[in-house]
Amino acid sequence: MMQTGGRGLSCHLPQGEIVRALPQYRHLSWNAAGYAAFRAAVRPGMVALDIGANVGAYSMLLGQWVGPNGKVFAFEPAPEPFGGLVRHTSLNHLDGVVEPIPSAVGEALTTAALLVAATSGENRLASSSDGPAATIRVPVTTVDDFCREHRLDPDFIKIDVEGAELAVLRGARETIRRRRGHLALFAEMHPSMWPVFRVAKDDVLAELRMQNLEPVSLMDMTEAGDIWDVEGVCLRLQPR
Repeated sequence: MMQTGGRGLSCHLPQGEIVRALPQYRHLSWNAAGYAAFRAAVRPGMVALDIGANVGAYSMLLGQWVGPNGKVFAFEPAPEPFGGLVRHTSLNHLDGVVEPIPSAVGEALTTAALLVAATSGENRLASSSDGPAATIRVPVTTVDDFCREHRLDPDFIKIDVEGAELAVLRGARETIRRRRGHLALFAEMHPSMWPVFRVAKDDVLAELRMQNLEPVSLMDMTEAGDIWDVEGVCLRLQPR
């Protein structure tokens, strides 16, 4: 930080965006397919929800894209990455646009155990099958409750919650239904983690059918095969 005059490291993105990163988070990276899809979906003035924001790699881009007339609500329950998210928001001069929210997002309003992993990108809600592990208690909100409380009509939602995707989708049914045709909805899927939450692929497919959503991969799946066999693939969940 001394070498950069307090401005942090300069990360240059393909369409000219610059994200300032704290040196301890110099590992920040962006998925090329996700970046392109998000960039195409976001317009100035939009309201975006970044669920599972970590230290804010995508929150900072979303903040630049929605501009001063838009808003980004960035949800991150783990204290260490949340601190990075707050600092990155100020470092990138987005305090009036990006609002860090110290909460997990799930199916119901509650508190839950958060499993603190060795790397912040692997932090996730714990389950009864985890056994003894390093956990902390964190608040959990839902998309529907948060949007109802703050009178929000989101235009963009990104979900990256390390296996708890189904719970987030269940807690967003009202918002997804209300914003149908006006909502760009993306979810990074972690099928290897679903058994931890006692979730099967059929449960996720049933929820998508119930909400009349069609999963479309952002990747070229001609060689990868079944989208449900790829860990961490980001899907666009679009109306059927």
